[in-house]
Amino acid sequence: MTTKPDVQDSEQAVARFLAQFSTTTRAAAIHIALQALRARVEPDRVLACELAWEVHCHGYWSQVRRPDGTAYDCEETYFRDVLGLASWRTAYKRLAVGRMLLSFEEPERIVLRGAIAEVGLAKATVVAPAIERLGEWKTWLQLALQCSTAVLQARVSEALEALPRGREASPPGERFRRDVLAAMPDIEAMELVERFFEIGTKVVGSPHPVAIFLAGCRECLPEWEIQVAGRARARHGRRNDDSLERASDFCPPGQNRAAAPC
Repeated sequence: MTTKPDVQDSEQAVARFLAQFSTTTRAAAIHIALQALRARVEPDRVLACELAWEVHCHGYWSQVRRPDGTAYDCEETYFRDVLGLASWRTAYKRLAVGRMLLSFEEPERIVLRGAIAEVGLAKATVVAPAIERLGEWKTWLQLALQCSTAVLQARVSEALEALPRGREASPPGERFRRDVLAAMPDIEAMELVERFFEIGTKVVGSPHPVAIFLAGCRECLPEWEIQVAGRARARHGRRNDDSLERASDFCPPGQNRAAAPC
């Protein structure tokens, strides 16, 4: 199996096609050629999302090498190199499409893969969360064909009871969760954060990301304060001295440095 398409044959085929049209109809000819090229490559791009998700799930990226024989230092490097993407965020969206596809069984997945190729990956990444969570992929992909990306995102956000992009919440909720996920350095970190919010919903009794984040802070800060204080005592051999106050920004709730020492 070759890894590179025969570019020369493709170029010649397009040139022969365009040569059939006069200058006055060249715009229409190029338009047809672009549509044909997209229809040819888009199914492969969709299939690549599915394969990429398998690579992620099984950690295959760590078992292969670059053409020069060197190993990939991390998963992000692998996907940015192999998929030819400049943005790690884009890679994560492609993986989300692959994950969504693999949530369906054959032969339905084959039909879904073809429908996504018709819509295009750009819009497929928008509707993937809705399809994965709500199903009804025919409805969502039909909507993707009819709506602009901005309108489509708003419809998905509404369906998922999220905030449409561009709107600020007061207090922030879903936007806060997305910002946290976007700041993560790799997929493992993103999955850790997603798991945190998923479990936090059950513990806190609320799906609000900020409420979950604050509850997590309240849970871990007392333990961290004890750890910091213990390290400081071991380092200095005494408790509550000036160096401890400089080394730590933490005090138990209800106390501050203006009051008596913690």
